[in-house]
Amino acid sequence: MINFKEENNLEKEINKYKKITLATSIIRLIIALAVVVFLIMLFSLREYLLYGILSGVSLLLFIFIILFTNKYYNHLAFLNIKKDVYSKHKKRRVHDLNTFFDNGIDFISKDDYKELDLDLFGRNSLFQYLNICRTKRGRIKLANLLKNGSPKDLKYSEALLELAKNEKTIDIETQVNKISNQSSKIDTEEILSTLNNKIKFNFLFLVPILSFISTIIYLILIFTLGLNPYLIIIFVLSNFILSKLCIRCNQFNIKATLYENLFDSFIDISNSYISNEYKSEYLNDYKNKIISLLPKLKSAKNLVDILSFRSNILFQIIGNSLFIIDFYLVLIFNKKVKNNSELKELFEIISDIEAMISLSIIGIDNDIYCIPDDNNEITFDNLYHPLLSNPVANTLTINQGIILTGSNMSGKTTFLRTLGIAQILYNANGLIPAKSFKSSRLDIYTSLRANDMLEEGISTFYAEILRMKKINEAIKKGPCLVLIDEIFKGTNLNERLEASFKIIDKLNDNKILFIISTHDLEITDAKGIINYHFNEYYKDDKIFFDYIIKEGKSETSNAIYLLKMAEII
Repeated sequence: MINFKEENNLEKEINKYKKITLATSIIRLIIALAVVVFLIMLFSLREYLLYGILSGVSLLLFIFIILFTNKYYNHLAFLNIKKDVYSKHKKRRVHDLNTFFDNGIDFISKDDYKELDLDLFGRNSLFQYLNICRTKRGRIKLANLLKNGSPKDLKYSEALLELAKNEKTIDIETQVNKISNQSSKIDTEEILSTLNNKIKFNFLFLVPILSFISTIIYLILIFTLGLNPYLIIIFVLSNFILSKLCIRCNQFNIKATLYENLFDSFIDISNSYISNEYKSEYLNDYKNKIISLLPKLKSAKNLVDILSFRSNILFQIIGNSLFIIDFYLVLIFNKKVKNNSELKELFEIISDIEAMISLSIIGIDNDIYCIPDDNNEITFDNLYHPLLSNPVANTLTINQGIILTGSNMSGKTTFLRTLGIAQILYNANGLIPAKSFKSSRLDIYTSLRANDMLEEGISTFYAEILRMKKINEAIKKGPCLVLIDEIFKGTNLNERLEASFKIIDKLNDNKILFIISTHDLEITDAKGIINYHFNEYYKDDKIFFDYIIKEGKSETSNAIYLLKMAEII
């Protein structure tokens, strides 16, 4: 767990920049009022030279002040976002995910039962806990890692470990969080398509230019022949209307401010990432690639800025009314446009970094975690559930099928989910919530929440059959991990026992690692399995659970006691 040392001075720095930006805002307001006053006097007193100069100088000063002081506002925004990032990490540490709105529910596939059984997506899910991604591609990448895993890569896991121990990772995460909600939905392929094509020139573009020339001629006549100055309004309106009607292209139709926010964030993420020193070969490879591609990103950002300038309503009205600015933007855009296909690699790297920081969250916000090792059997020391407050850790080696018994609420289902999540993180090369964890690449198949399909009009037993069918197909393909909670609870005892023994035989025949929990002690006599259990204990006529897995089958039950506690019997 990272000890957030930099957070101690964060509030002081925020207050400092609040004072700076307040003073800056007052100065901006005074200069803006001066511009308005000078313009009023220009047209009311008709002293064009004096007040024209004063208006121009004050306007230029206003623009200069904005450009010079924007960095203070940007830094204050960064500090406030960083404060929010620290707050989110604190909430993870107490397992308060209520304000983590992105729970990945859009990634749920009803055909992959483990996603709901192990709480991979949805409310209070692993995705909700881990995810710091803001880009569309980053979210997809993290979801795919949790769903499907990736080839074993020790260097990747070591990179996650380094990120998990370095507080500078919070700065990168803060830059990621600067991406707005709307910008986060943008497809980067769409961006590249927009920026790779020149704007086709149309002779209609010349019509507003002719209108602009007419405006200049009339202005000259105002000063030389004293023509009515108020008629200039007609020329100005004509400029604006003709520019809107005649200068049209696909590039001008995009939501450029969203692109601008995304590109600004990409540049800030890149700069924050490359400003750090890394030991990991994996992280340094990314650093070198970012350094080489960053100039191209900044060049593409200039194109986005051109389009963004035009999306400002005030800029459009003033710019096109007085200068037909759209025509010049077309010329500038076409001059700067180039093939930006290489940026695709940079966008992929940024989404990779997002996913990597997400998978390092286990280390950032927990005291106990590890890089997984390879082994033919599953073995772990002090493995715990990362989504639970005050979880109880367990130690075990799994080299054959296990029948898990125990009384109600003793921890069987939680243990199955804990193991499933650990294997998911192993498959993704992620950090594991344990002192040590060894396994091999195993696909996971589960039947933990078959009764959840009742709302779809499917009985519990038929829901179990569907899951068993999936498991049966899977074990023919190769090694996997099978987790079944309260096997065949949807049918009567005799059929449940018969079906359970046949499933166990099939799993053993295919040398599958599995854990099956049950209340039926008869199943503990199945061949080729080992028995483990959870139990309860009583003190002062109260029931307690230690949630520690133990060898052997359960010798206790508590259903009648719980009914008495509830005053039902």
